[in-house]
Amino acid sequence: TRLALLRIVMGLGSSSSGLAGFGSAGIGVGVTVDSNRRYLHSAVFSQSSRGTMRTAFWQTAALAFLFSAGVWGTDASANDWTSWRGPEQCGLTREPAPITEWSEEGDNLLWRVPIGGRTTPVYLDGRLFMIVPDGEGETLRESVVCLDASNGKEIWRHAFNVFHTDIVENRLGWTSLAIDPETKNVYAHGTGGVLFCFSRDGKVRWKRSLTEEYGRESGYGGRLHTPVIDEDRVIISFTYILSTWESGKKKAGHRYLAFDKNTGDVVWIGQPGDKPYDTTYSTPIVTVINGRRLLIGGNADGHIYAMESRTGRKVWSFHLTLRGGINTSMVSDGKYVYACHAKENPDSSVMGRVVCIDGSLEGDITKSGEVWRADGIKAGFSSPALGNGRLYVVTNTADMVALDAESGEKFWEQNLGRVMKGSPVVTSDGVIYAGEVNGQFTIVKDAGDRAEILDKHVFTRPDGLVVEFNGSVAVADGRVFFLTTDNTYCLGSADGSVDKPVPQMASEKPMDKKKAATLLVTPAEVTVQPGDSVSLAWHIFDSNGMKIDSGSSGAIWNVNGVKGKIDPSGRFQAAAEPFFSAGTVSVKVGDLEGTGRVRVSPVLPIKETFSDMETGSPPPGWVGLDANVAVMDLEGERVLCKRAKSPSAKYSRMRSFSGPSIKTGYTVEADILVSPRSEGRPVLSDAGLINSRYKMILLGKEKAVRLVTYSPIPRLQVDVPFDWKPDTWYRTKLHVDAKGDEALVRAKVWERGTDEPSEWTATMSDPSPNREGSPGLYAFTKGTKPTREGSLIYYDNYQVYRND
Repeated sequence: TRLALLRIVMGLGSSSSGLAGFGSAGIGVGVTVDSNRRYLHSAVFSQSSRGTMRTAFWQTAALAFLFSAGVWGTDASANDWTSWRGPEQCGLTREPAPITEWSEEGDNLLWRVPIGGRTTPVYLDGRLFMIVPDGEGETLRESVVCLDASNGKEIWRHAFNVFHTDIVENRLGWTSLAIDPETKNVYAHGTGGVLFCFSRDGKVRWKRSLTEEYGRESGYGGRLHTPVIDEDRVIISFTYILSTWESGKKKAGHRYLAFDKNTGDVVWIGQPGDKPYDTTYSTPIVTVINGRRLLIGGNADGHIYAMESRTGRKVWSFHLTLRGGINTSMVSDGKYVYACHAKENPDSSVMGRVVCIDGSLEGDITKSGEVWRADGIKAGFSSPALGNGRLYVVTNTADMVALDAESGEKFWEQNLGRVMKGSPVVTSDGVIYAGEVNGQFTIVKDAGDRAEILDKHVFTRPDGLVVEFNGSVAVADGRVFFLTTDNTYCLGSADGSVDKPVPQMASEKPMDKKKAATLLVTPAEVTVQPGDSVSLAWHIFDSNGMKIDSGSSGAIWNVNGVKGKIDPSGRFQAAAEPFFSAGTVSVKVGDLEGTGRVRVSPVLPIKETFSDMETGSPPPGWVGLDANVAVMDLEGERVLCKRAKSPSAKYSRMRSFSGPSIKTGYTVEADILVSPRSEGRPVLSDAGLINSRYKMILLGKEKAVRLVTYSPIPRLQVDVPFDWKPDTWYRTKLHVDAKGDEALVRAKVWERGTDEPSEWTATMSDPSPNREGSPGLYAFTKGTKPTREGSLIYYDNYQVYRND
């Protein structure tokens, strides 16, 4: 529609790329549209011959209307700050500095509201958005908040609980939001692992539970990734400790998922690296280098990877750290990619490095791609800012270093405090805004060969506690927005409005149908119920990652592992039997082959005895099971066994989900037996059930039954003494009902083969109820040593059913 309208106005005819002429008019517009019919750039030009200026006037006016009305979609402007690093993803604003000094008494302070957090806010069309902690004690959770940017008044708020994470209370609200300028949708990655898509007015359009559906893991430190919007995709990444069901792989990794931004369907899944060292929070960037659209991010295995943004196919890798995940984000200019870290280098005992990489290469470019390096600069948390030909890097100890982006030459160094986690932002006239963890906010002027401190402000509290500054500023419409742990601030002048265009991203190379390279199946991963069907499609991309063709029929489809069949049109029909099933669907078009993952999850009620499952493997379709979990035979029974051969905590714990998230109001039951297998004094492991994001745990050391949600605080926890014995089967039951403004959580435990007691063993009431969640099993194995397995946990007769 956009292209047709432009052709009508400009007389393009049927050409998809070229000059939109005005006949004999004295002016014209050059318009380039790529073969995917995406607008690339335009330019006004003059012609030697004279013509009808009236026609040219109306054509030019119409074209201006198309651009100004946003017909071309997601082109950014300096008036907006739709991602945490700004419209150019590098901490640069094209605006001049809105302020160079301010005070909390009112000088250049437009408003302040008591909404605190650690995030970087985002801005679009006069609205400010952020994700922050909300409530306290039993009602502690997170919220996405929308404020009127002109006065700080709250427009809407969406609160949600935290669960299935080790992240501690003071690190809630770690991520930033991302806004899609085309749809105005707002995307949020919560600490509990839910990826939300909100409308501009706060309506939930879709959501995905990354932990329950895709095996996301999160450490206690809060390191989570911010969503990235590119074209019709929202991309998120996370450390992936546990294997999931799709192919029986037991290898941990760092995973990237691209979702359709409108529907939430999985477009592609990428895992370019090796085993992760830790959780990380390096948010990828999207850029075009050498005609190819790339997604570039720091990985948990110490490498930087560039992937095709539309397919997830790895293009190049660069080894940055010897042992340790990368937390900083990259920045880029043209073909050059800049990165920094504070850990040990792979080729030197020196700690820390800033490096410039030639991103136009392919393969392992660790040696061939290095343009320049600056060793000894330990910048491991704060991402660099790139602007005005200079790279600004801040070390962990809050020393800002200005480097020449072309050569790496050091111009100056300036201390900003003691600890730096947030990232600097630079304006078009060389003013830099930077907030330090201990509440020091500094405005710096790059004066060429030195830094000039223009303003320094230290936030204080009457009780003497530290006011932290963990995020970065957002600069939009002539104003500066930021959060401390206590307040949200807006600085600037009363006028504020600034209109500065942002340069277009570089053009991509035209497609070459002779170089088909990648075949994707979409949705790339899907869950269906027995007897249901889903339509799958295939998409072919060239060697530059640009789409060549799409379809469903005209290809050869096959089913592998999952119970069901697929017809020539790509429609998969799951088998009607109520069994767990999982595998892949593959398609072949010419010489290319692609696969998608399909699992079949039975509807309630579920009764699983494991007797029909193969031994040596985990139950098909269950998420969160690693190599230490498998079905096995035990004294004539086929059961599920959790063991721990590694003393590492990440392999000792199990949060397993037997299906997708469902509405609260169901009961989970299972038989549980714990065998210490220890010499001398036995060590009992912890084992239990999961229901609606609540856990019931048989505590081995404490000899108790625990009900808990969000364990790190814990937000809610009830412990009841229960003297259970090792090597004895117990029947366990976890019942959850959410009615009105509370949830009633109740548990029973009794020895198998005896009558079920009439009284509940433990009861808990939640004033901030979870209203959905996946059913599953919990374990934490103990007594594990490098030379000896820890205690074993067995499960049998697993059931899930509705309370009514």
